[in-house]
Amino acid sequence: MTTFSQMSVLHKTAGITLSKPVQVTLYMLLSSLVIWTVLFSTYPAVHNTAHSARHHTLGVACH
Repeated sequence: MTTFSQMSVLHKTAGITLSKPVQVTLYMLLSSLVIWTVLFSTYPAVHNTAHSARHHTLGVACH
């Protein structure tokens, strides 16, 4: 492979990974993971902080 073709592959890869649909998808997945982790955490400090939001928004009983 020549240097020119390697650079072409790198530019194509960068164009795909930085495209708007990929960015939006990654952002939504990360946001969902963070929200899921906070709302369903059993770690006392996180659980106590998110306790009222958990019960009022989801109607989830935790105890």
